[in-house]
Amino acid sequence: MNRLKTFIIAIVTIFLAAWLIPPVQSQEASGPKAVMAYYEWSGSYAALASNYSYINQLATDTWGVNAHGVVTGQAPPEGLPFAKKKGMQTFATVSNFGKSDFSPHIAHAVITNPSTKALTISNLLNVVQTYGYSGVNIDFEAVPRKDRLAFSSFIHDVAQKMRAAGYLTVVSAPAELEDNPSDSWTGAFDFKSIGADADILQLMTYDENGPWGPPGPVAGLDWVEPCVQYAVSVMPSTKVSLGIPAYGYDWNLTRGTGVQVKWKKIPALISETGAVPQWDGTSSSPFFTYQTAGGSSHVVWYENATSIQLKSALVLSYNLTGVSAFALGFDDQSFWVAVHSPGF
Repeated sequence: MNRLKTFIIAIVTIFLAAWLIPPVQSQEASGPKAVMAYYEWSGSYAALASNYSYINQLATDTWGVNAHGVVTGQAPPEGLPFAKKKGMQTFATVSNFGKSDFSPHIAHAVITNPSTKALTISNLLNVVQTYGYSGVNIDFEAVPRKDRLAFSSFIHDVAQKMRAAGYLTVVSAPAELEDNPSDSWTGAFDFKSIGADADILQLMTYDENGPWGPPGPVAGLDWVEPCVQYAVSVMPSTKVSLGIPAYGYDWNLTRGTGVQVKWKKIPALISETGAVPQWDGTSSSPFFTYQTAGGSSHVVWYENATSIQLKSALVLSYNLTGVSAFALGFDDQSFWVAVHSPGF
């Protein structure tokens, strides 16, 4: 009887403990989310100084590399020290931007020539060490699809070099719905390979549509979420940083042109034109139309607090590392409140 009584008490104790004590969550799932902001020269410092409390990572989009592996640029003399003082992780964003756009030639030269690649990586490490960044952010775009293996090898070597010296590697990558090596824009990005090497994959889930094509959402939820689903299917979800746009696009339908409109400029544009904001339920995106005094017809697709909140919530749904917003100076406080609204 004593053994039976002891056994029953033990079973009841285990049951009560399981019922009354909440399960312990992993640190990855319950820890604070990373909120990265991209810093450019125009207006970025004022925006950072005003909204720093919402941000814990800063990527300074102020560096570039040429076809010879020479890294040039400048660490923001106000922004970088300020970010460090506030305890933010900081990243030197280095791009293959040429005279007027991202250069396939620069990317090809850097990642396929062994000596140029080695020099580039050495120069990247020197920038990070000299200015006290937490790591580097590789933002190579328009990489030729034929250089897919070379690009993966480049990221592997960068990450290995940075990690050995105690630094992090962030890779910006165009959002994609599936792996398609033949795609002219995304084909060079092997998410599985890059995700294995990079510490953070900054998923550029914006510019679903732009002035180069017909009007449409800048980052419709019906496009963003499948892009996230693909990314987390081939790499740890906690490496993925969800790109959030702080801008929209204004298409001049009469002329067939378009321009970018910053988040903070949208309310004034609506007021000045007398436009009535509408909501596209399919993409969970706002838009409006207007006509100028000269007779030009316009449509503007943009972001508002609701569309940002819906996208930010994906960070919690898929246990991503956080968000990365482009860019400081486009925003105001209401943007960051919307980013944080899901609860991180």
